[in-house]
Amino acid sequence: MELLQEKIVILDGAMGSLLIDQGLEPGTPPEYWNVSHPEKIQKIHLDYFKAGSDAVLTNTFGGSRMKLSAHKHGHSVDKYNKRAVELAREICPEDKFIGGDIGPSGAFLPPVGTVSVDDFYENFLEQTGILNDAGVDFFFVETMVDLKEAEAAVRAAKKTSNRPVFASITYQLTKRGYFTIMGNSVGDCVTTLEKVGADVIGANCTIGSDEMIDLISIASNETDLPISAKPNAGKPQLIKGRTIYPTTEKNFTADIVQITKKGAKVVGGCCGTSPKYIEDIVKNLSG
Repeated sequence: MELLQEKIVILDGAMGSLLIDQGLEPGTPPEYWNVSHPEKIQKIHLDYFKAGSDAVLTNTFGGSRMKLSAHKHGHSVDKYNKRAVELAREICPEDKFIGGDIGPSGAFLPPVGTVSVDDFYENFLEQTGILNDAGVDFFFVETMVDLKEAEAAVRAAKKTSNRPVFASITYQLTKRGYFTIMGNSVGDCVTTLEKVGADVIGANCTIGSDEMIDLISIASNETDLPISAKPNAGKPQLIKGRTIYPTTEKNFTADIVQITKKGAKVVGGCCGTSPKYIEDIVKNLSG
């Protein structure tokens, strides 16, 4: 939080899409690779630090019990999360940071699903507790499509410790503007997350860097808290059976520069980005 007062903080880029490129099989949770392919996870973290990231996020996006149980890996919640932090911590420079990554559970409230808000809270209380005990520097709640689930995750993280909590929602650009798939506006999300105690509020995934510019402008006008932005490298395209993200490093970075001018204090990349994207961002923001 002190660093945010001094400079634009650079996060890492994608993890999942890089693992898929390296052979992660469909249906296998990425967190399994923390124990089966630790050297690959660690190299990705190291490459991001070398590219100039101030912080990397642990490979725990789907590391909650609800999410892992859906893949029949619920018995490994403790092992996968602890190992994820260890891998990142082992190669983290002294002046850099480790964020505990927390993604959506994959479950839904009625009438779509059967879980309750209390179920969400207990799910994230367990994961944040493990990540906190393992030694993360902050929590990064991201890619949340349900504001109530995001709220539960932030409350759980704040209950677990006094470490900073970043809360990032994923939006769609509609004819009426930016909304979650549940119908919440940017203003709704910012207000709720601010009240529940988030230290940094932002947006990530779903939309590309060009569409993220106006979204961040709206969010910045809704709060005095620091804003984070982690857009995709464009809309994914399926070409010859392979998912391609079309936005180049140069165009992505140009958009990130505009995003910082609109008020973002924390930037990074989501799906389709890589250490090359982060390196280009660092070079262009260093001035």
